[in-house]
Amino acid sequence: MPPRLDRRTVVVTRGKAGEDALATRLAELGAAVRELPSIAIAPPASWDARDAALRDLARFDWLVFASASAVERTTARARDLGVAPAALARPALAAVGPATAEALARALRDPDLVPAEATGAAMAAALAPRVRGRRVLVPRPAEGRPELVEGLAAAGAEVVGAEAYRTVPAPPERLRPLAGWIGRGEVDAVAFASPSAVKAVVAALGPDAGALSRVALAAIGPTTAEALRDAGYPPIVVPVRHTARDLAEAIAARLGPG
Repeated sequence: MPPRLDRRTVVVTRGKAGEDALATRLAELGAAVRELPSIAIAPPASWDARDAALRDLARFDWLVFASASAVERTTARARDLGVAPAALARPALAAVGPATAEALARALRDPDLVPAEATGAAMAAALAPRVRGRRVLVPRPAEGRPELVEGLAAAGAEVVGAEAYRTVPAPPERLRPLAGWIGRGEVDAVAFASPSAVKAVVAALGPDAGALSRVALAAIGPTTAEALRDAGYPPIVVPVRHTARDLAEAIAARLGPG
């Protein structure tokens, strides 16, 4: 069992936008959790590309998901269009990381491939031997990094990268209190579960973002950790498995009782 957090305060930067499992597990471990939703999931600018692909799933050999949100938004849109779950489950399925794999298993079935590392580049490398000459559908965020789609195309796949959703930052005034909380010694750690959350928080804090260097920063996986390092605030907690539960337990292992 991981150590108890004994009321150490952890800020969860997505809150009700999708990290309930993280907040719940932190609370189970004895943390005082402050939820600070930093991003929201919004519909894509256009449904056209994704709807056309969903209506013509029979032509795809692989369906590749890079986030749990992509799974949730794609399956919900398929229901709206009258596309049967069996049609979505027919292609080979791939998920970037265990959290996405869990979402896919709940919505459709267990994925056929999950790379050892939860990054788009690792997914492209794992799929490369399997997709030459194959048609691959990648529902993705509008702001998605290019490594996955570009890597699959370089491997010889015919790739359709269909916009599944957009991430939009919370209003800066909702995020700025974080700097004050840290300055008053009210925060022990800040947890990030996506690069979008990192960018939203750092941008909102502006010149006060340096406060982040005074607390333990935790990233759910390598892509989020890279976003923190790029912003100048390297994380000290990155779990081996990239799930909300594992992130909570890694934070507990690092901070221990107060």
